[in-house]
Amino acid sequence: MAIRLPLVVALALTVVGCSSPRDAASVLRDAQQAMGTVNSIQYSGTGMNAFFGQALTAGEEWPRRDMSSYTRTINYEQRSARDEMNFAQPTFGGQQQNTQVNGDKAWNVGPNGPAPQPPATAEERQLAIWLTPHGFLKGAAAAGNATLTETEGASVLSYTALGKYKVEGTIDAQNHVSKVETKIPNPVMGDTDVVATYSDYKDFSGVQFPTKILVTQGGFPLWDLSIANVTPNAPLDLSVPAPVANAAPSSAPQTAS
Repeated sequence: MAIRLPLVVALALTVVGCSSPRDAASVLRDAQQAMGTVNSIQYSGTGMNAFFGQALTAGEEWPRRDMSSYTRTINYEQRSARDEMNFAQPTFGGQQQNTQVNGDKAWNVGPNGPAPQPPATAEERQLAIWLTPHGFLKGAAAAGNATLTETEGASVLSYTALGKYKVEGTIDAQNHVSKVETKIPNPVMGDTDVVATYSDYKDFSGVQFPTKILVTQGGFPLWDLSIANVTPNAPLDLSVPAPVANAAPSSAPQTAS
């Protein structure tokens, strides 16, 4: 009996350990381990960006604008991001567009330099950082109070971003972020659902990242991207240009001409 008792105790401890319920912290930890940890990231490819809220007829999709190339670079530590879009056809705002954000400052870059954007645009671009796969995990971990809901084959984590937006992220059986969703207020349409779906994950230098990204807003596609290249920890140090830092607050977006 003396010989068998340690074995019985060990088996009992193993059963207890295996039966312990998962919590938000353990789900986050598993996802971060599976997807890899980055301080910044750059991803590029092709796809479509739609003109939100500009449907010609109520109930139709937002007008689609095909892109011959697209690159997004994010510095999670700096809370900054840059989007570079090359549209296949001439479009409002220019065939080549460069949008940037750093904290609560946003601007567009054109031939005549940076054009400051209103605080609402900065907030929306800032929120978009935390809707990316690694951004969601970082935001949930930093919040420290994420809640967990278990569903069949997936875990759903929820936390509040930027002090006001409830963000929910779905972690699949592979510990990948498969969906992130929230609501954004709109002066015309009211609260609109924003849902980012991530699929076809691949390994890029030890970091898992989706090669298919679909973002819908108000029920219609806003971004539809095929990602070809991903650079973990890509360099990005966006300083706020003086004209943007010194600009008076405005409620109307400006076009970088």
